[in-house]
Amino acid sequence: MKVSVVVLLGITLLVASCKDSNTESVSEDKEKTNSEMKTEKKENSDTYSQTEETSRDTEASNSNSNSETSKKTTSEDKTKQNIQNSNLSGTYIKTGEEIDNSCTCYCVNINYTANSEMCLTPSKIFINTRMVKESNNLTNIFLVAPSSKNTEGKDIPWSKFDTNTPIANITSKGNGEIELDWLGFTMNGDLAIDYAILGKKTLEGNYKKK
Repeated sequence: MKVSVVVLLGITLLVASCKDSNTESVSEDKEKTNSEMKTEKKENSDTYSQTEETSRDTEASNSNSNSETSKKTTSEDKTKQNIQNSNLSGTYIKTGEEIDNSCTCYCVNINYTANSEMCLTPSKIFINTRMVKESNNLTNIFLVAPSSKNTEGKDIPWSKFDTNTPIANITSKGNGEIELDWLGFTMNGDLAIDYAILGKKTLEGNYKKK
């Protein structure tokens, strides 16, 4: 009887020991699995963060690149336009008067180093002018004196006209084109009303470089 009890007790202890061992093994496996899942989740999170950061860096780089390209193109276009505008010197013929190919009256010679003759009335009244570049695309024209070849205009009070106030200005339109705006003669800073339109009909308008 005692032997049976001892055997039964031994079997009970053995079963309990196996159960505890299995429970510990399951617990360890569960903890290991949870740890692996956490590690994998962290790695996936890090990978996503790196990918997102790389994407943002790429977008920022592309944006900066496009911005720099746009600025460079704009700068080059502006420089090209400035070069064209700064090189206005030369002879221009009035649009619509191309028949005057010999430039008897409907031409403007832009010259910044010497006087230029301009026609006010065909074959009759001419003046000598000086041209001053105000900016790359703007040139002011000043009266110097009447031309010695004038056949008319002796009664015009040339000596009373201002020579330090522009009588006209020229604006560059690019592509070898300019626009002349006639301002008129002035006396003591005021417009000489009696001679306001003298030269306007002949000179004012658009011109194309010959």
